[in-house]
Amino acid sequence: MAGKQPSPAELIGLGSSIVVMVVGFTVLGWYIDGRAHTSPAFVFTGLAVGIVTAIVFAYTQFRKFL
Repeated sequence: MAGKQPSPAELIGLGSSIVVMVVGFTVLGWYIDGRAHTSPAFVFTGLAVGIVTAIVFAYTQFRKFL
């Protein structure tokens, strides 16, 4: 499978997954901040975790095409 070009559907799926990861972890952090009254600590933590998770996910998915 190495060297194969990703299809548009695979790229759309990858982009959607990245958005869900970043937004999902950020919203989770926002929810925890609201419950614990620690704003904005968990929002930033959730954002950072979402970004790192998205980067790792994108790297593992694109490795198939390198």
